[in-house]
Amino acid sequence: MATSQYVRTSSNREPETLSVAELRETLGISRERMGRLLDVSARTIQRWEDQNQLPSNRWVRGVLVELDRVVSLGKEVFTPEGLQIVMTQPQPVFKNRSGLDLIEAGEGEAVFGEFAGAYEGYIGT
Repeated sequence: MATSQYVRTSSNREPETLSVAELRETLGISRERMGRLLDVSARTIQRWEDQNQLPSNRWVRGVLVELDRVVSLGKEVFTPEGLQIVMTQPQPVFKNRSGLDLIEAGEGEAVFGEFAGAYEGYIGT
């Protein structure tokens, strides 16, 4: 899934510090891409970021919580650049889809599972 130059350790944060802007910036994706992931417009993403708000829709909040969980573990496993690559570019371990593609398809547990395996030292199992 990733080379050793992209692997790293450290840091964890509480879910109550969830930030749409921080997640998007960590992933290195556009507001448009984040909007597709959450099934909202780029303008809605911008409004949430500008007002430092979270969505009221439970499904969207659930996707954000899942994304935050994946990103938090990904930060433990990968460098910032490595995390962006694994999340945004097709990966053989994800059947040539990106981590974001899987999350968008409702398969976030597969991404989390691979990250957990990488954290434990089992990549691609």
